[in-house]
Amino acid sequence: MSPSDETPGPPKTAAFGLTIPDGAVHRYGVKDGAIITKRSVGSYDNDVYLIRCERTGEALLIDGAARFDLLEDLIGDATLVGVAQTHGHHDHVNALPELVERYGVPVYASTGDDYPVETVALGDGERLKVGDLSIEVLLTPGHTPGSTCYRLGDFLFSGDTLFPGGPGNTFGSKPDFKELMGQVDRLFASLEDRVRICPGHGLDSTIGRERPHVETWRRRGW
Repeated sequence: MSPSDETPGPPKTAAFGLTIPDGAVHRYGVKDGAIITKRSVGSYDNDVYLIRCERTGEALLIDGAARFDLLEDLIGDATLVGVAQTHGHHDHVNALPELVERYGVPVYASTGDDYPVETVALGDGERLKVGDLSIEVLLTPGHTPGSTCYRLGDFLFSGDTLFPGGPGNTFGSKPDFKELMGQVDRLFASLEDRVRICPGHGLDSTIGRERPHVETWRRRGW
């Protein structure tokens, strides 16, 4: 990567969702009836998110990644009603069997990836109901065939589809990179600048912060 292909990352501060692996929970506060929290778990610094309805206490976990004990602590006294997977890479699924055994909840995922537990297939544009909340499903293949993002208001839970600084790795596959950039184009065309990107690893960003760099990413490839 040449210096001209690098794009500036967000500052490592709480304002951009800074977390420490296996450390404390990051709290975004309450917005439009949703209580959203984040935790980094496991050796791959996987970001998992809990979306909880303020009124009913029902909650959805984004990615059953790792460290079941820390995920159980994150869930706390919420009523878990499901786990929504961003994709099927091993670092995002390791805690799924324990979650299903403990909570008996469905695991929602695209049919494009394989999982260690039974899953409920998702369709593009479908909505997951969590108490009063309605979470939009956006199928975004490219990083993996089953990669999926979830949108709730001003939050986009992007998994490994989109990070600060570019799309997820397509491991040298030009067709996969082209497909992924098509999904990135779709996200930037439909989402407002204020929407927060909450990725599967690392810091958050916003659509507005990343929008100027899309063509740099396309030129750079991955």
